[in-house]
Parts: sequence; structure tokens; C-alpha cells
Amino acid sequence: MSLEKWANYLKNMPPPPRLAPLLNPKIDALIHPLAEKKKTLYIADALIHTIVEQFDSLVMSLYKASKYNLTKMLGGEKSG
Repeated sequence: MSLEKWANYLKNMPPPPRLAPLLNPKIDALIHPLAEKKKTLYIADALIHTIVEQFDSLVMSLYKASKYNLTKMLGGEKSG
């Protein structure tokens, strides 16, 4: 498949699903019971939630960059 076809395919993809709504409850269910016994685990909980949220932001940024700029970078569409 040519680069232009890949670019068009990526441009027409729907936005990626967010992981945070799926993973955050599982993280809480796993860590919170343990953190009741060892309070420092709440720090790990906060860090893991931060990583998940940042990953979601990175994925969305990559999606938007490819959707709006990839064909322009490949020379297939004029800015304007």
C-alpha cells in the first residue's frame, strides 16, 4: 500500500478509545485495598493514574497529528 493510501486511511480513522476510563477502576480495585494497609501505595496509585492519563494524551496527540498533517507532510494536500 502506498504512503498516500496509508495517510488517507489514517486520516479517516475514528478517534482512538481512551484507556483511562477502562483502566482507572481496575487500578483502584487493585491498589486501594493494599494501600489501606500500606499508605505509601497511594503514591504508586497516583503515579500509575498519571501514566495512564498521559498515555491517553499522547495517543490523542498522535491521532490528531496524523489526521490533520500527515497528508500535508507527504505532499498530497495543499495547506490553505
